[in-house]
Amino acid sequence: MNAPQTLSHSETYFHDGRNFWYNEDFLDLMAKRWSLNRYKTMLDIGCGLCHWSKLLLPYLQPEAEVTAMDNDEVWAEGDEQIFDYFENRSSSLEFVKGDAHRLPFEDDSFDVVTCQTVLIHLKNPEKSLAEMKRVVKPNGIVICAEPNNLVQAILKDSVNRKESIEATTERFESSLSSEHLKQMDKKGHNSFGDLLAGTMTKLGFQNVKSYLNDKLTPILPPYDKPEQAAAISFYLNNAENEADELIKQQIENGTYFNGGGTMMYLVSGQK
Repeated sequence: MNAPQTLSHSETYFHDGRNFWYNEDFLDLMAKRWSLNRYKTMLDIGCGLCHWSKLLLPYLQPEAEVTAMDNDEVWAEGDEQIFDYFENRSSSLEFVKGDAHRLPFEDDSFDVVTCQTVLIHLKNPEKSLAEMKRVVKPNGIVICAEPNNLVQAILKDSVNRKESIEATTERFESSLSSEHLKQMDKKGHNSFGDLLAGTMTKLGFQNVKSYLNDKLTPILPPYDKPEQAAAISFYLNNAENEADELIKQQIENGTYFNGGGTMMYLVSGQK
C-alpha cells in the first residue's frame, strides 16, 4: 500500500485566503509610495500561484514583463490560468525554477524584485536579500512582505479569552520554541519581518522604508463574507490540536469569533 502523500508547506498554505490579505486602497497607497508606475520589469521570488505579483501588476507600466520564480517544481511549471491572467492584461509572464539564495539572473536585470512570506522559510535570508540587491537595477526597488508570526500566539479569541496567565504563557512558549527549533534546523525564521529593515540597511540598501499592512479579517458570525469563508475553510481543514478542534466546534455552532489580527511588514529599499 502506498503511503499517503504529504502536502508541501506551499500546497497547504496557498489557499483562497491569500486573495484577501490586503485592502485595495492600502495597495493603491503603497504603489504610490513605491512609485511602481515607473517600472516595467518585475521578479517575483517564491511566486507560488502568483498571488503577490497579480496584486502588484496593475500598478506597473503597461505591457509589464513579470518573471515568476520558485524552487518547487509544482509552481515553477506555471499554470494556464495564471498565464491567461497576465496575457489578458497585456503583460508577459515567464516561470523559472531557481534558488532564492543563488538567483539565476544577471546583475541589474529587473526594475522591481519582490517576495511575500518567503524569507521566513529560508536558511539564509540575508544571502537572499543580497542576491535581490544584485539583480535589481540601479534606482530599482526591492520590496519584501514578511510577518512576525509569533504575535499570533498571544492573540485572544472566543476559545482562549478566559484562559489563565499560565495557559497563555504556555501557549506563547510553545510557539517560541517551535520558532527556535525551525531556526536551529536552518529552515527559516518565522518572525524575520522584525529583522527585515535592519538587515536591508546592513546590506547597504538605500532609502529603506518599513510599513505595516493594515488589513484585518475578523471572523464574526454569521461568517457571510468571502474572506471569512476562506479563513474558516482553512481552519476546518487544518486542525492540529485541541484548541483547533474547539475552534471548529464553535464555528459549527456559530459562536466562534476573533479580531483577525496579524503583523505583516512591508519593507522596501533601493540600490
